[in-house]
Order: sequence, then structure tokens, then C-alpha cells
Amino acid sequence: MFRLAPLAPLTLGLLTLAGCSSSLFTPPRGADVTESQVTSFRQREDEQLLRQQVSPPLDTPLTLLEAPLPRYPSFLLNDTSHKARGNVTVSFEIMPSGLVGTARVVSGTGEDALHKPAIDAVRRWKFAPLLRNGEPARLMLQHTFRMEP
Repeated sequence: MFRLAPLAPLTLGLLTLAGCSSSLFTPPRGADVTESQVTSFRQREDEQLLRQQVSPPLDTPLTLLEAPLPRYPSFLLNDTSHKARGNVTVSFEIMPSGLVGTARVVSGTGEDALHKPAIDAVRRWKFAPLLRNGEPARLMLQHTFRMEP
């Protein structure tokens, strides 16, 4: 079995890639930073935040292989009256294969329309297969996304 460790405070940042972020990245002044480098940095940061929730430990550290960001809904981009923004916290199950199983929004500020992109993104996340004491393992974790145009 698994136990859900208390959720450590998540750092929400200023990085805006496709309108959403989940970590803080500040490139050095005057540095040329590629989108690939930013994505890699963000993924490592997200992986560290997720590892803090794993208890008891796995045989190998939790490894996030793919972590696409949620896409801000295009119909909200065209709404000139206001731009919805807010945080969306998603609880999700990682199956022994490393694929995400069930996922649901546990809290969200802003519009409900921001929830679906967060859920869709987490469902596309991929992790290295999970083992605990040599046996396949499942995990329940949470992650918070900052959704903004």
C-alpha cells in the first residue's frame, strides 16, 4: 500500500510557457536560453516537488519522463472582457507502469474552464516504472498549476 505524505508548499513561478506554469525559472541576465532548457529545468523542479510527497520511499527515485504543461483555453484568450487566471491543484494516481491513472481537481481558483487543461496535461505525464521492495507500486500525488493567459 501507499500513504499520501503531506503536500509540501509548491513554488509557483513566473515562467509562462503556453500560458501555464508550475515552477520558477529565472535565466541569468544576458543569457540565451532555449525552450528546451526551460522545459528541462521546469521538469526537474516539478520532479523534486513530487519526490517530497513519496512515503515510504520507492526502490529508485521518482523519475518524471514527460511533463507537458496545460494549455490555456483558446476560447478564454478571445474573451476581451476578462482573462481568467488562477491555481489548479490536481490529485493523480501513478500506476506501476509509470502512466497516470485517475486524476481529479482537488482545488482551483478562477474559472472552472481552467480545470480541464490541468487534468488533460497531468494525464499525459509519464514516469519511470514504480517499484517498492521489488514489487510494482502505485502512488497518489498532487501538483498545482498556475493558469494564466
